[in-house]
Amino acid sequence: MSVSSSNNIIPIFVISLPDSADRRETIKATLDALSLPFEYVDAIDGRHGLSREHEALVDRDGATAFTSHPLTDAEFACALSHIEAYRAVVDRAIPFALILEDDAIPQPALPKFLEGRHFDEADLTSLCYSRAYIRPKTATHLFGEHKSYRCEPGIPVPEAVGYIVSLAAARHLLKCALPVAGVADWPACTEIFKARNRWRLVHPRLVDHATRKDDGIPSIIKPTRVDRKRRFLGVYIPPWEKVWRSCKWRLSYRFRGFRRINL
Repeated sequence: MSVSSSNNIIPIFVISLPDSADRRETIKATLDALSLPFEYVDAIDGRHGLSREHEALVDRDGATAFTSHPLTDAEFACALSHIEAYRAVVDRAIPFALILEDDAIPQPALPKFLEGRHFDEADLTSLCYSRAYIRPKTATHLFGEHKSYRCEPGIPVPEAVGYIVSLAAARHLLKCALPVAGVADWPACTEIFKARNRWRLVHPRLVDHATRKDDGIPSIIKPTRVDRKRRFLGVYIPPWEKVWRSCKWRLSYRFRGFRRINL
């Protein structure tokens, strides 16, 4: 389906592997029901390794330095697929575009948000997250119960399942995100948007995420990692990353005026 400018709706790009027929049909039915025109961006397939062309666009050593685990080919492919969406925005000089992964679930309030252009004052607007940290005092009322909040510098950011990107942001991401040294959620160069107060998060979420628990099918764009439970004398020992995140939340974010919002 091609993108249309009817009803003042910005272009919508859905990142999806060409052979993901079931996922394409599901999100097409959802967007059609919301009267939201869209087009597919063919995702890069990393299930059987990266091609020589795509291998030249990643930095495996750099990725290991910035993450606690080596990235899989599927994770590299996911990040490269989002870059293809940014390239489409830049090549066609699109002022704003909504980017969705094919397992996103747009919510009924999304058309009203888009028609009201409640994203104009930000370069990045996050619509989907499983956990986020916000300052209530940065809230801007949009419509109904929906508000937008500032994404603060140094604070973990939402997922790249559903978000709006401006032309300026797409140009910046194309310039700094290559070679890929991390997952799609998010390149380190996006911190500049937080520092300039140009990154907003919408709550309640306008895009949900179909997880493995929801449909029994793991995403082939960005597979879910299995957390191997470690036990000592029969007692579950959480990974140090989870312990650190919990302590950081309790000892830092909470006392700096943040509120955590979850699924």
